[in-house]
Amino acid sequence: MSNGTDLHCPMKGTSFLLLLMQLPLLAQVKNASPCSIPLGDVETYAVVYYANRSIDQLAKFNMVVLDPANYDSADIAELKSRGCIPIAYLNVGEVETYRGYFSLVDTSMMLSPDPNWRDRYFVDLCNPAWERIVTQERIPEVMRKGFCGVFIDFAGVLDEYPGMDSCAVSLVRQVRRALGNGDLIADGVRPVIRRIGNYIDGIAVEGLMGYYNFQTDTYGIRNDSLEDRQSTELLADAKKFKLTVFQLDYAAASDSKTRDNIIVRSRQIGFVPYVGTIELDTLFTNTIQKINLPEGSTRKFPD
Repeated sequence: MSNGTDLHCPMKGTSFLLLLMQLPLLAQVKNASPCSIPLGDVETYAVVYYANRSIDQLAKFNMVVLDPANYDSADIAELKSRGCIPIAYLNVGEVETYRGYFSLVDTSMMLSPDPNWRDRYFVDLCNPAWERIVTQERIPEVMRKGFCGVFIDFAGVLDEYPGMDSCAVSLVRQVRRALGNGDLIADGVRPVIRRIGNYIDGIAVEGLMGYYNFQTDTYGIRNDSLEDRQSTELLADAKKFKLTVFQLDYAAASDSKTRDNIIVRSRQIGFVPYVGTIELDTLFTNTIQKINLPEGSTRKFPD
């Protein structure tokens, strides 16, 4: 897992000569690659699954989660040069028929179609061939492009087929091995998250406060006991494993008020929020704009 460099203030009495000797180290940290920045230092991020060619806009965020098919090595290098951490999105819970890896897929891996998205099928996580596709084909491909790590999304397969929890845990362990020191953010599916906490660097939670209803084609906002319970559990897991929680919620493109409301509530808890549309086809910059938090609120997890 990636680890940042901790610099401590010099003790009283430190000689000026010693401080001069430390300057090269300070310069190295200042100019460190974004891939060496711990996810705990990320305060703003965006999720972009379409081809946004505006590197200038993407680079305004500390971190971006991108569909790796839409960006080449030059794009990734440019983002990193501007201090932005690029993370590749990988759907490991479904077979996506429009992906380049589909020629490697045997139909026996495909369980049932996703009712909400075309050309996507829930996949058998217990199939060794699927594990090989993920760890030997897909991850090496995105890491060769220069991504700092991956976000793996189970995409609801564990809700549809809960008996595959142990296979999901095994897959995460193999993904960690394939990534080496790369950052690994995983879908915060419970109770799986408590079994993979030592293998990941961040938790991703979707639709915690703002959600999309596929049946009614409408957006909604949560503010109830279920949300409170899920937030409390996520916070406890994050503190236990020293992980950052990246919250992805949804609101209508024109509903900036709801977007700002979710951002404030998320930051009060200690999560890192992003609010987009369900298609994630528009880049919203609300999280990098100044939104005043209530007095006493903090970005860091409370002790």
